[in-house]
Amino acid sequence: MPIKEFIAIIYTTVMTISALHMPEPLLPILAGSLKVEMDTIPLIMSATYIPLTTIPLISGIMLKFLSPKNMILLAALIHSLIVFLISIAENLYLVICFRFIEGFLISAILTSNTTYIALKSVQGRIQFFISYYIAFTIIGGLFGRIFSSIIANYFGWRICFQIMSVSLLIVIPVVYYFLENIKLPKSIDTKSHSDQDSFKELKMVFLDKTYLYIYISIFCLFFVFSAITNFLPFRIKNIDKESSQIVIGFIYTGYITGIFMSFIATSIIKWIGNERKTMLAGFIMYGFFLLLLSIPSIPIIFLTMFGFCSGMFLVHSVASGYLNKIATIPKSLVNGAYIAFYYSGGVLGSYIPGLIYKNFGWGTFIGLLFVFIITGLCIITKLSDHA
Repeated sequence: MPIKEFIAIIYTTVMTISALHMPEPLLPILAGSLKVEMDTIPLIMSATYIPLTTIPLISGIMLKFLSPKNMILLAALIHSLIVFLISIAENLYLVICFRFIEGFLISAILTSNTTYIALKSVQGRIQFFISYYIAFTIIGGLFGRIFSSIIANYFGWRICFQIMSVSLLIVIPVVYYFLENIKLPKSIDTKSHSDQDSFKELKMVFLDKTYLYIYISIFCLFFVFSAITNFLPFRIKNIDKESSQIVIGFIYTGYITGIFMSFIATSIIKWIGNERKTMLAGFIMYGFFLLLLSIPSIPIIFLTMFGFCSGMFLVHSVASGYLNKIATIPKSLVNGAYIAFYYSGGVLGSYIPGLIYKNFGWGTFIGLLFVFIITGLCIITKLSDHA
């Protein structure tokens, strides 16, 4: 893939993911500004994840008719407008509505990005480009959270969204001039594939045990991660009520090791032996550092997040690349299903654990999440080393 095309994909991805995650460290501020409780404000995140659970599958089918480039251009324009409207909203339910719409647009952009990478990469380099792509999704999440924390601390949360709106608008000229207007190969194009064929292939995605095992484990993975990233700001405030918004934002700097882990994912696979063993190692690391997050110390939480993010993103980068490597049906559908399961975990993880935290405390909250990690670990053991 030419470097200018990958740069366009990276900028689009970083800005899109930043817009998705930037409200997380702001949740305590937003709760106060919009006058709602701790267990209600996370609906801002859940609302955005909901479309991501189903729309990627539809986006995957749409990409048979519309090129990834055109899909990104249209979605980025509307996304910029929606983010600006959030910045001037005064009502929680209006914000939730806008965030719900935002989820549709993010879904279309992310599915288009991964499909473009798969189409433009030779078979042996897909894992390489996907690993780097995942690394930049992490950078987007880190940038969005830290950026929003710093800006909100000095200028207020509304300015965060307005700056992000402009950043998303810049996606349009970058994509227009740097990406090719390519579509899926003719063998899976609309000329040779009917709608019935598309849904038959979609059915195959869910009937294949290898795909399904990875999807379920990824659901568990992001359920846990979403719960931690959404409710950690409240935990920090509970430990030290004087903690500033900047302190909360920099708790997420553990993402840095996640970025590093994604960059070296292919090397780790070679060192450990195969993708299954690598994902198992990632889940074990993930569970160990989750338990350390039960310690009521901000410095320990800060350090623990480095290991926690490393485990999470090792599994994420390896699983995504592995799916594209073994896919025997259109990659747009495989990637769409992956994103759907990933964010299904986000929908539930960003809300349900909060009810546990509010009513039973942080210890029970961590215990619930550990059960999901064990579940994901057991599912991965069912994969074949030579699938």
